[in-house]
Amino acid sequence: MLSRHSVSRILAFIAPLVLAAACASHGNSGTRMPSAPADLVALNSAINQQGRFCARDYCLEDWPEATELDTLAEWDCKAYAVAKAARLLSTGYAPTRLEYVLIDGPPLRVTHAALLVDGRWVLDIGVRCQVCELDQFRAGLRVSGRLPVTELPYLRRALRAAGS
Repeated sequence: MLSRHSVSRILAFIAPLVLAAACASHGNSGTRMPSAPADLVALNSAINQQGRFCARDYCLEDWPEATELDTLAEWDCKAYAVAKAARLLSTGYAPTRLEYVLIDGPPLRVTHAALLVDGRWVLDIGVRCQVCELDQFRAGLRVSGRLPVTELPYLRRALRAAGS
């Protein structure tokens, strides 16, 4: 009989493997998963190749402005989400269609951010998926926040004021 501690350790070991495969393997399941819109897949891929990926869990203390992205040495999940929102807005997407989504919980060590389009499609850097539906993206983790892109400037100001 395995102890509770042993079971927890085993789950902690295999959970990242299962979660990492969740979006990548959805096409092989018995149910047909809807495919993401091609324009979102193309945009997500282009932005993912544009940034200089942060090798740590996070590199930025604050959410960057879209105008700051070219000056950053490395991008973390917040920078990628901001870049994707900025690009979609520049192509005519209504701001009301875009939100930042935050997930947390084991096995993640820190809260992870991505861009949510139309309340359905998550554009991510590929840690959990590239472009997938919100339920697939969170895959057992907790959605700890959703923020309309139009609210980020206010949040940024509040965070900077609190840090002063």
